[in-house]
Amino acid sequence: MKENIFVLFLLLSTSLSLTSAETPNGTIPFDCPDMTDAKFKFHFTSELIALAVPVAPFNTVENIYIHIYDHNTDIYDRLVRYYRGELEAENWRSLQEDSNMLLYILERSGTESPQTGNMVLGIFAVVKSDSGVYLLNIVDNILSQQTRELLTDLGKLGIDIPEMKSIPTLKFDGQASSSPTRFRTAEGSPIHEVRIQGNQKVETWEILEVLEAGDENIEKAVESLRDTMRSNLESVQTSIQEENEKRTAVITVKERSASRSSGTLEANPILRFNRVTGWKLGSHFKVGFPRTRFSERMSSSDIFGQVSYGFGNRSVDYNVGLDTRPFLTYTQLRTRGRTGQRFDRWYHELGINARIHQTTARITPDFITTDPIGGPFALFYSLFGGEDFYNYYLKRGLEIDFRWHTLQRWGARVSPLSHNFTLTLLADTHESLQKSTDWHLFNWDSTVKARENPVITSGRVRSVMFRYGWHTLRNRLGWYNTFSVEHSRAAFGSDFDFTRYQFHIRYAHPFSRHRLRTRAISSLSDASLPIQRRFAIGGPGLLNGYPLYAFAGDNGYLFNIEYLYHLSQLPFWRNIQPDFWRDFFLIFFFDAGQVWNATDDTFTFMPKSDAGIGVQFGENDSILRFNVAQAFESEQRVQFNLLWFYSF
Repeated sequence: MKENIFVLFLLLSTSLSLTSAETPNGTIPFDCPDMTDAKFKFHFTSELIALAVPVAPFNTVENIYIHIYDHNTDIYDRLVRYYRGELEAENWRSLQEDSNMLLYILERSGTESPQTGNMVLGIFAVVKSDSGVYLLNIVDNILSQQTRELLTDLGKLGIDIPEMKSIPTLKFDGQASSSPTRFRTAEGSPIHEVRIQGNQKVETWEILEVLEAGDENIEKAVESLRDTMRSNLESVQTSIQEENEKRTAVITVKERSASRSSGTLEANPILRFNRVTGWKLGSHFKVGFPRTRFSERMSSSDIFGQVSYGFGNRSVDYNVGLDTRPFLTYTQLRTRGRTGQRFDRWYHELGINARIHQTTARITPDFITTDPIGGPFALFYSLFGGEDFYNYYLKRGLEIDFRWHTLQRWGARVSPLSHNFTLTLLADTHESLQKSTDWHLFNWDSTVKARENPVITSGRVRSVMFRYGWHTLRNRLGWYNTFSVEHSRAAFGSDFDFTRYQFHIRYAHPFSRHRLRTRAISSLSDASLPIQRRFAIGGPGLLNGYPLYAFAGDNGYLFNIEYLYHLSQLPFWRNIQPDFWRDFFLIFFFDAGQVWNATDDTFTFMPKSDAGIGVQFGENDSILRFNVAQAFESEQRVQFNLLWFYSF
């Protein structure tokens, strides 16, 4: 038990050393590519601001971020070009733009909370001065009438920008009552009010939230509303009414009846190949139930299934079940800030997934988060003789999941934080499988033998599993953490007695176009585990400097860190055409891990470790990566491996 406490302490220490990637409203990351280092960087927190200037309007500010760059001929223009696009994509509004200043604000409009009036959630500025180029981001609730005062008085915090002191009267000062929304007509005239009518089942705030995530042009925003909520709204009409120089956008909706909101039917073929099943052909299908409310972004209940046949082991696989969302609701959360109440809305889903199955399951670490077997490249990889990353066994039985998780709301500027809980009841029987073929396209006569498929611990598994996960991922950046526990007992009818805990902490942080990615894992058990449940490390994405699954045991830990250097940052690479060739990363990585058994008398901290370098093409979902790794043990040879998936 001492070793379990030690590994847990190591894991928690690693997690506490990382920095949260959650991005609050009103914050724009300082991530302009191809930039030289700033000569001055500072972050004023609300605590520091309160000590320096504890009066309005500074007492409503949560954060101030500032970077100062040496003045040169093009740095201001480069920052303006980049951040203008970033700000407009996030629906910020321009207040001033000339040869010396770019000034944008993010407003809380009257459509969201008319009681609060016009509030500024964020201020972003690029300023060219004789002393340098300033990059400034001010975050949190600020009365629009106080925005100019805040900017001109930044010297009270020691931020001396002469151009800010002489800033002219801002366009919205004194105009909150005459232009409370961010919307404009196609001609550019302001919309003072948005009125929704005709809705009965769909809430007004739901429609407004979709509009807020759309374009500033009211006609384009309404067009986006039609597309996004087409499963709920049969038609959407808009008209502009003018009275006493006040423009009101009247949006009339007609809702779909439940009988007219049809379900869906999807069917897709299955074509796979591996050394155990050989060629595997089949199909999977999903029949979605009709939606009576909420948009197509929300999941619907469905009946799903798949049936396939492995020609190598002559086995029929099936997986048929029901996935339900019996309660799909929204909740309005309120937190009190310095200027009053802040309103936010989150969706919550409670669902049940029940299925019966007989499948060729894979023995793979539970912490590999991406399915490497999916996609056409994986099939070609197998056909051309690539090493199979998996071991397989036969699993048949019943599984029921009870789950709850938060869903993203409509607005585009919300925090990406998401939570999920799953309780699983498992009743399975596990059996070993043998290799059925050595064939691939470069081994037509099967003279070269493929890796054998190892045996497992056959028997009945009756267990209860709980899993909690939370993430702040946005474009694969941020936190992604999970905790799980599985309990199996003979009292359940199981052939195994164990309780297994797993902690998985992942964090990815941007540095301009570069990336720093880290992972820490611990798997702890109070008893010996069946082979198919053991902690196994080694090989691509795990311990890159060792052979595939070189180490396995009842307990273990793993740590990975890698730095992805975007080659577009190199001066000579910037001129390479076309842009297709610019999406390359040079990767430096380090791995360390260790396993041991529950029956070991003592635990000695002796991790296996390696380091290496890699090249990766692609940045998002489709990547191709080649690694060269060397273990810190003289008897281990250099390892070369290929990945087309993110291992964490």
